[in-house]
Amino acid sequence: MRAFATVLVTGSPAVALAQPHIALPPVNIGGTSFMDGLGGPGLMNRLPLQLYVAPRTVGPEGRALPGNNRLVSYSATAHAVYSPSTKFFDSYWGFEVLLPAAHIDLTTPSGKASATGVGDLIVSLFFLQLPDMTLLGGKLFHRLDITAVVPTGQYDRNAPVSVGSHLWSVNPYYAFTWLFHERIETSWRLQYLWNSVNGEPAPGIEARTVQPGQAVFFNGAASFELIAPLRTGVAGYFLQQITDARADGRGVPRSKERVAALGPGLFMMEGTTQVIANAYWEFAVENRPMGARVNLQLLHVW
Repeated sequence: MRAFATVLVTGSPAVALAQPHIALPPVNIGGTSFMDGLGGPGLMNRLPLQLYVAPRTVGPEGRALPGNNRLVSYSATAHAVYSPSTKFFDSYWGFEVLLPAAHIDLTTPSGKASATGVGDLIVSLFFLQLPDMTLLGGKLFHRLDITAVVPTGQYDRNAPVSVGSHLWSVNPYYAFTWLFHERIETSWRLQYLWNSVNGEPAPGIEARTVQPGQAVFFNGAASFELIAPLRTGVAGYFLQQITDARADGRGVPRSKERVAALGPGLFMMEGTTQVIANAYWEFAVENRPMGARVNLQLLHVW
């Protein structure tokens, strides 16, 4: 049975910067990497663990905000996927559910704050693992999915940091793995994000409603099989907010977020069990924390 490659929402938590800012909710940047496009029927359980440390926060035009701005977050996500053996238009189909939990420590010039709790529920009621293809003599595995983020997480509009975002999000993506040599592959996940209105924003923003902007982003990776079952390679991510955030229905200038990152990784697969480790260092950041993250993923298909 082929192991699932799946969605994981990871990213900087909903943090109030040292100046008022309408932040994007956490998204899947760096949460998937090697062999991401593979999939098939079965029941999959996955446990992604992540550490994110950002010693600075960057404002517009990539300038670090003054003072002590530090963010540290730990997260774990319970993730289940089911796909029956019957096909839909020659594609395997299924659904998935993710429930993250996190602990966040935030330091700003105004002081320190922390939050611990369960984050927003992520659901996909229908995805398609498309038929395998041949591309330039290599094997292509690919998938289409639309996930929704439900505002069930713990949120406090008066707190500097919250685990939940208090808004709905829609996040479709297309993922593929191209095994263009029996020992070399590249995997990419191309994503889009739309966010609803938050009717209970932080008081410091001085607005009755806020709406984070739309964004496009991707995870990319390439790996080489050293010895079966071990692969090593490089992975990265890039996010660009494409529309301004809105406060009381009006666009907020210079509010678009951007981040890029690169780093090494390892992939090991034994039977239907996978272990994936990645480390990332961020650069080219605007309007968000800037730091490094380490991901460890444990996956098993039954």
